[in-house]
Amino acid sequence: MKTWDAVVVGAGVIGLSLGWRLRLEGLRVLVIDKGEPGRESSYAAGGMIAYCDPHLPKALQPLAFASAAMYPDFVHEVQDESGESPDLRQQGTLAFLPHRERPDCDGCREINFEELEGLESALRRSPNLRERKTFWLPESSVDPRALCGALLKAAKHLGVDLVTGSTVTEVEVENGRAVGVTAGHSTYHAQVVVNCAGAWAGQIPPLPLPTRPAKGQMVCVVPGPDMKSEIPIVQHVIRAAEVYLIPRSDRRILLGATLEDAGFDKRTDANTIETLYRAAADICPAIGGMRIHDAWAGLRPASPDKLPIMGETSLSGYFAATGHYRDGIMLAPITAEIMSQLITGRQTTFNLQPFSPGRF
Repeated sequence: MKTWDAVVVGAGVIGLSLGWRLRLEGLRVLVIDKGEPGRESSYAAGGMIAYCDPHLPKALQPLAFASAAMYPDFVHEVQDESGESPDLRQQGTLAFLPHRERPDCDGCREINFEELEGLESALRRSPNLRERKTFWLPESSVDPRALCGALLKAAKHLGVDLVTGSTVTEVEVENGRAVGVTAGHSTYHAQVVVNCAGAWAGQIPPLPLPTRPAKGQMVCVVPGPDMKSEIPIVQHVIRAAEVYLIPRSDRRILLGATLEDAGFDKRTDANTIETLYRAAADICPAIGGMRIHDAWAGLRPASPDKLPIMGETSLSGYFAATGHYRDGIMLAPITAEIMSQLITGRQTTFNLQPFSPGRF
């Protein structure tokens, strides 16, 4: 009977990052997903590493700052192992904020209209934006789909085992300890089980984790036939209250995103997509000359207090790394590091008490 040191439930960016990191630590790892790896909330994410966001909860800031600092090396390692680029872009973010708000991070600076035009000539200071301050933030972005693909390839290259299209229905327990999981008609035995199932984390007995889906709709626009530039029409991530714009190196631009309480409904709404498109074109008129290539909705995993659920549960050997809400992409490197420290019995870099599964 084959056994593993760790079974990771969920092959989104958190599960893949953790599985890869645990394998680097020498553990035998199995990752199980109910569908295709990276095809749920990670696949639908925008990819902003928005650690300067003034709305970021204070409890999360130390993790966010550390994870953002890790990102260049994290991407470099994954790219070296996989041979695939996650399209890490480090040009920064231009954020339009109300006068009462200010980013809380080193290196941010307020800029005037002339500086804004010099950085992004395609932007238009529309009337509602004139009432806000503009900041340049030292943030970056990544393509979540490319990142998940690279993580998957890197993990498999290192020998991480993968089972897809199989839903975990229960954590197996013997003598008060997790000893594996049941998925489909099979049982997979391991010394440790880690629930990284995102919005579905609460559906796995015997110890459901309190996560719920928070729907977000997004749009991808591509250049029209008369747009000949070889680079994206904007170079920075653009963030305003109405919409954000995330450029990709292949000239695609993502527009996002809504925040809806709609259960597990992943349908898009034509009016919502049109609203995002028009809001983006109001800030950047050239968007109006681009065509909508795709639109989708993803389900972010939200906990009751909007903070991640990370650490060992009340069931020995059963760990959680879920509930990252809107910050799963940003927090992937630090989550993988901290959880691998915890699972292998080392001192963790950060105090996980604010994120403990036992707080609910």
